[in-house]
Amino acid sequence: MAFFPFVQQQSSRTFLWSILNTITDPIFVKDRQHSWVFVNDALCQFMGYERESLMGRSDYDFFCKTEADVFWERDELVFATGVTDEHEELITDCRGETHIISTKKSLFCDEVGNSFLVGSFQIIASQDKIEATLLLQTINQLKQEIYERQETEKRFRRHSNSLQQLVQSEKLQHDDFQIAIQYITEVASLGLDVTRVSVWLYTDKRLSIQCVDLYEQDKNCHSHSLELFVGDFPKYFQALREEQIIAVADVHTDPRTSEFSAIYTTPLGIAAMLDARIWSRGEIIGVVCCEHLLTQRQWTLEEESFIGSITDFVRLAIESRDRKNAEAALRQQTQQLEETLKELQRTQTQMIQSEKMSSLGQLVAGVAHEINNPVNFIYGNITPANNYIHDILNLINLYQEHYPYPVDVIREEIIAIDLEFLMTDLPKLLSSMKIGADRIRQIVLSLRNFSRLDEAEYKAVDIHEGIDSTLLILENRLKAKSDYPGIKIIKEYGQLPLVECYAGQLNQVFMNILTNAIDALEERDEQRTPQEIQASPNTIRISTQIINPNQIAIKIADNGLGILEDIKKRIFDPFFTTKPIGKGTGMGMSISYQIVTENHHGKIDCISFPGKGTEFVIVIPLKQGQD
Repeated sequence: MAFFPFVQQQSSRTFLWSILNTITDPIFVKDRQHSWVFVNDALCQFMGYERESLMGRSDYDFFCKTEADVFWERDELVFATGVTDEHEELITDCRGETHIISTKKSLFCDEVGNSFLVGSFQIIASQDKIEATLLLQTINQLKQEIYERQETEKRFRRHSNSLQQLVQSEKLQHDDFQIAIQYITEVASLGLDVTRVSVWLYTDKRLSIQCVDLYEQDKNCHSHSLELFVGDFPKYFQALREEQIIAVADVHTDPRTSEFSAIYTTPLGIAAMLDARIWSRGEIIGVVCCEHLLTQRQWTLEEESFIGSITDFVRLAIESRDRKNAEAALRQQTQQLEETLKELQRTQTQMIQSEKMSSLGQLVAGVAHEINNPVNFIYGNITPANNYIHDILNLINLYQEHYPYPVDVIREEIIAIDLEFLMTDLPKLLSSMKIGADRIRQIVLSLRNFSRLDEAEYKAVDIHEGIDSTLLILENRLKAKSDYPGIKIIKEYGQLPLVECYAGQLNQVFMNILTNAIDALEERDEQRTPQEIQASPNTIRISTQIINPNQIAIKIADNGLGILEDIKKRIFDPFFTTKPIGKGTGMGMSISYQIVTENHHGKIDCISFPGKGTEFVIVIPLKQGQD
């Protein structure tokens, strides 16, 4: 950008340059990017560079960062305000000598509106005065740093106390969502020392945000229902999409918030704002807005971090509300399901007595359909619940990291609830719930397959993983208890390749066989003394092997009472069971037989003799389509 395009006559320009170069004080002109566009001979001599080496360069190219930062800050003040600046500064010349200079800088605008900074300086101090000035500056800087640190510590303690209040408060667990949100806005107002704190959430179609709570500290009151439309304030909502924290020192000049001046900030006397968006389930669902009245306010990083933490508590309150609503809906659906199942059980009894297997298939399909909907609802909420729990655990870890020495009340509560165990066991608990939900879904799928109303896909899987996952589900029945020695599992796994199968269906077969084996062993133990049980403990042996190039065998054997011959003949019949009413449906082995023979083109045999235990042998092809 040229500085002298307005000087039309070459002679006039030369005359002007001669005048400026005659002046013994260094003179310079900078453009809006803080680059030199003119320097006189005195400045070139002081800098020790030719004019061509200085043009288009900035202070950072020649001075140390500390000095350049000062020059830049003072220059920017002139550019921003237009007010002439006179100031004493330290500067190091080309010989490495430090001087105190008196500078004067003014703003100049050319006829097309380009802004320039015109400045000059004089050397005014000796080395002694420089050292004294440096010492004074150091002292003042230390005082300022001490003050700022004290203020930071005050803010930190205030923020820490506020967050501890939220962590300890039972109000966040209140069934009334409004009570929880009101408590958060009150704590945020005290923590940030602002007059107004509000929480805004997007409406369903995301065309506007609605205030769910506004707390005004000076009036100590809450209100809500205000609404702002996205289309009326495009710059603000664009900033909300792009920035996690919107820190505004002057709401009237900042382009992100100046749209609010006429109808919102000016009438209410709002001068500064600190807003933080609320994230939940991968999207922005709202914003927490903190409003400072009457005077401008520079927000600190600590305050921005604090309001970010506040949004986490708001998110937890919102998700808690949603979860409670979902639980209420689930309870209602569960009640409906229980009533439906009772009705289906009555209908099932009638149909077993009066209808053929074709009608029975329709009944099974109906049961599967009725179970599938609520199970899918439960299953769909397990993953979000897992994410919420991990978020909460991460938040607790953060608190433990940043506040390693909690107050006595918290420390006692941590010991009382065994927090470390809870944090370790809770993810395992959710994982078990997911496995259980998977099992229910596989049961539904098996019922559908039994009625031939649904199809699955063949996949190459590790059979051993399926067996191990089934054992994991049954672990509670297998492990030893205070009054029960447990069941020993003996695994004799062969080297099996991946097997092409319906993995979920085969897992259900394993589940049915293992459950029956456990039942048989427990039934035998009812007839034995503790000494007999100890002498001949319960075992289930699981072995796998390749029996030919195209087939594998899976054998599951127990050392229980065995099965009588007349019962063994009917073991795969639908609805046949030897268990008491309410303990067995008689469908497990029937479905298992169908899964192995029809869906996998294999075979399943039961080998049993009274008093010698029972063994099931499953033979299936390695790849479907092979015999």
